[in-house]
Amino acid sequence: MPSHNSPTSQSNTKYTIDVVAENALLLSWPAQISLSQHDEILNLQALLKQQLHEVIVETVASYHCLMIYFAFQHVTSEQLIEDIKKLANNEHRQLANLKSADDCIKIPVYYDTEQQWDLVEVAKHCQLSIDEVIQQHSSHVYHGYALGFTPGFCYLASLPKSLHLPRKSSPRVKVPKGAVAIAEQQSAVYPSESPGGWHIIGQTPVPMYQSNNGQFKATINVGQNVQFYAISKTEYIELQRGVNA
Repeated sequence: MPSHNSPTSQSNTKYTIDVVAENALLLSWPAQISLSQHDEILNLQALLKQQLHEVIVETVASYHCLMIYFAFQHVTSEQLIEDIKKLANNEHRQLANLKSADDCIKIPVYYDTEQQWDLVEVAKHCQLSIDEVIQQHSSHVYHGYALGFTPGFCYLASLPKSLHLPRKSSPRVKVPKGAVAIAEQQSAVYPSESPGGWHIIGQTPVPMYQSNNGQFKATINVGQNVQFYAISKTEYIELQRGVNA
């Protein structure tokens, strides 16, 4: 990536803009987990799609970055940078037209100790009871900051400070599909069986994506709110049967 002092990088007080390819720009904000900053990124993303849809091919938002792919046959990177700056400067005047009502996805979780996952160890390390871990994890509303790692995997933040733990020193070779896990300031649901180093505290029967006729649809998308709620083993089995049916 070009340095911030290069001719291909420009900045303002909030973010930098780097030309990373002939058809791509990268906007970078301070590297932090911040809901207000992420809202700013998503608002700008929506404005770009609305106002510059003729030249923008795709945008990808994450915690503190916004990647923009554009039709370089129709616009230069220099001109697009100027257009982005103009939109960003007027962003606060246009937010009312872009913001929609908050939606919160409810995800059922069987917080399980039978599978010898990490719920007991998490409670021990956090100096909490198992019920307190469940209560604190499920009473919090999380925000989707980024999609990545594997299709349908959405990084959710922020965990209550009482549940902050580093990733496992020895990652599992297999994390089960639907595993609800935590690491550092984040929580997530593993959409498919895969290796992973997060602490598993439960499992959900809800699939994290659908794929029909070549169309992929994630259950949780960037910008959405998520809240987990506890269910019993019996409820988990019944919901799992419904999903399989």
